[in-house]
Amino acid sequence: MPPIANATSDVNARLVTGLEAIIDAATGILAAQSLEETLQAMADAVLPIVPYTSLAVYEMAWEERVLIPLLATGSYIPQTLTSRPKLDASITGLAVLRAEVVCPPPGDPLLSKHQMPGTPQSDNEAILVAPLVVGEEVVGTLNVWREDDLPWFLPEEALLLRRFASLAAMAYANSAQREQLRLFNRRHFERCLSGALRDEHDRRAPTSLVYFDLDAFKSINDSFGHESGDQVLRDFAELLRAQIREGDTACRTGGEEFCVVLPRTSLADAEELAWRVVDTVRGARLGPRGDLTVSAGVATSPRSSENYEHLVRNADDHLLRAKREGRDRVIVDDPTRA
Repeated sequence: MPPIANATSDVNARLVTGLEAIIDAATGILAAQSLEETLQAMADAVLPIVPYTSLAVYEMAWEERVLIPLLATGSYIPQTLTSRPKLDASITGLAVLRAEVVCPPPGDPLLSKHQMPGTPQSDNEAILVAPLVVGEEVVGTLNVWREDDLPWFLPEEALLLRRFASLAAMAYANSAQREQLRLFNRRHFERCLSGALRDEHDRRAPTSLVYFDLDAFKSINDSFGHESGDQVLRDFAELLRAQIREGDTACRTGGEEFCVVLPRTSLADAEELAWRVVDTVRGARLGPRGDLTVSAGVATSPRSSENYEHLVRNADDHLLRAKREGRDRVIVDDPTRA
């Protein structure tokens, strides 16, 4: 058989195998109940179809003309989760505007022009972005990267990701609709924080952010089961709602992590609220052992250059530091920092 015929046969075989894998994945993805489960099922299912080293799912926020990260796996997870690609100035945004798969070839100027903040410039990287289309509206994107010695995607892989994205968009729409009936989640948090920062700019008032994380939560699930873990999450959520003020917004942003958006709130007042929650949890003797504690990280917009990404990153960094330094404590912005 001539080489061209062999190549065509190989491509067709890969397409058939990939399409069969997409069909096989459909039942599991559509059966997922929560948005978080759906997104993880998507990430797991696409890996054998279009192998990747990193993946992200973004939701489109049309009013702000940015994309909001919902899931990140692989390399640079913190940077991905704090990124907000602009519709008019990113490869991800380009896929939304075109409503088609975008795959810049190695060396394309787009790759260096639209580098994700906080990640190193590299020639060994390729990105493939497929829009998630529901009806006639693009609601988000599915992004996959390869960060290795052979950084490119084949044309048939772009086609497979586009087909997979059709399934993913349907699953996303179904789970997002169900999620609207649940407690405030990460997407609601993103919108509330963006709104508070816009309002802050108009009023010249600070916005503060507190991240909370339940200490040693995994050991509760491991030792007492997920039902006990879910009860702890519910108990903490109720306690948190009781401690915040009218106008503050408490959200569960994933796993055992919660956050509170505090509009028109100084760093000192945000720190006071964080300590009140930490102390109240310790005294409430929550959890099956009665010894639950939480850690908190606090940041405020004037110390974060009134920038969304910096504010989120600072609060998260302070939370991680609180965990490293022994848990059951609050870490705040350094007042001496310029």
